[in-house]
Amino acid sequence: MALSFVSLSMVPLLVFNFTIMATIEEYFVNDRESEIQPRAAIMSDIVARFNFDTRHIQTRVRSRSADWDVRIVVIDYRARVIEDSNWAALDSLIGQTLLRPDVLAALNGDDTTTLRRGEENVLYRTMSTRNEISGQNGVVMLVANIDDIYASLLEIRTQLYLISLAVALLVIVVVFVVSHRLIAPLRQIVRVVQRMSAGQLNLRIPVNSRNEYSILARTFNNMTEKLEQVEKTREEFVSNVSHELKTPLTAIKVLSESILSQDSVPEEVSREFMQDISNEVDRMVNITNDLLALVKVDQREQSLNISATNLNTLVEEILKRLAPLAEQKKVVLLYEEVRPVQIEADEVKLVLAISNIVENGIKYTPGGGTVKVVIDADLQNAVITIQDTGIGIPDEEQDKIFNRFYRVDKMRDRDTGGTGLGLAISHSTVLLHNGSIRITSKPGEGSVFVIRLPIRVS
Repeated sequence: MALSFVSLSMVPLLVFNFTIMATIEEYFVNDRESEIQPRAAIMSDIVARFNFDTRHIQTRVRSRSADWDVRIVVIDYRARVIEDSNWAALDSLIGQTLLRPDVLAALNGDDTTTLRRGEENVLYRTMSTRNEISGQNGVVMLVANIDDIYASLLEIRTQLYLISLAVALLVIVVVFVVSHRLIAPLRQIVRVVQRMSAGQLNLRIPVNSRNEYSILARTFNNMTEKLEQVEKTREEFVSNVSHELKTPLTAIKVLSESILSQDSVPEEVSREFMQDISNEVDRMVNITNDLLALVKVDQREQSLNISATNLNTLVEEILKRLAPLAEQKKVVLLYEEVRPVQIEADEVKLVLAISNIVENGIKYTPGGGTVKVVIDADLQNAVITIQDTGIGIPDEEQDKIFNRFYRVDKMRDRDTGGTGLGLAISHSTVLLHNGSIRITSKPGEGSVFVIRLPIRVS
């Protein structure tokens, strides 16, 4: 990441250097060009005034060349050089024919400025002039050496490169410092994640600021807490299942060994032991069936068999089925229908969920008490209220009653034959229907379960 930042920083810097140098070069060259253009016009007028007569223009060409520090070349209509201010130099052009593009263009009346780079940097200004006697065009060419411009540009370029180098070093240092500060929290997160992936779910990422990394760390810590809770729940679940199955298995083993250890067992005792064994087997079957039901409900990806369901009729059928249990416990079942309610639901699963709560109310309500079921609805939800006058649930226990195998009173629950899974099944089923379940309870006054289910599946 640091290298990427450095690269991205260097590209604009290089582009700036090239752009600024090109701009400075263009400015200096244009400035020199604007300087020699009027001089070329002056010489053009002089040559035209004396009609290319070398006797009259020679002195003027050489004096102007010295004053202006430029080379002046006069060319006739045949592109032959008739005067050169460098007449005494070895590279004198007098008598030579110059068939250069800029000379030919000037003979046709087009003035040009040409820059030539090389060992010697030269600016050529060619300007057309007219011989009034012959009526033919000639050319005045001014040649200006601009090595001084490129010497100055070299100094500027050197200084600019030194400044750019200093800026680049500063950028590199800043980028590496900033990237280290940016990457350090991420590395810390990675280290914690690696250790957690090895099973250390108790670790947490330290949060010391309010930036994006802290948001990521908090989110990850929350996820870790949930994973840790899931792991604890799983361990508790396995432990509870083992314990619940171990109890009837131990009873069966003790009873069967008691029978086997005696040579002759009275028929009454044998029948009693066999009945106890049968009861324990039934208990194991109930636990297994509830576990299978809970597993099926927990599989959220499974599809619900949604159909139009008359909630009033469904609850009435549940109460009829549980009426014998209520009569046996001497508990009064009450039913109130505020309005007819039609919902979309999985009828089989919903029957199991409501039955478990009503059945619990009957089991934990002393004789002479009541269990009341009320059906109501608003514009969006069906509301099922199940109220009993049972033993109630302490406040500190109410958040735990939907946990698997959780019992407020273990001894009392074993007496009633419960597996500790009924409320967990009901809770999971209601959530599977995108509903909610809420409880209010006071010890000795009973409990109220309120189930809200959407009327239509979204």
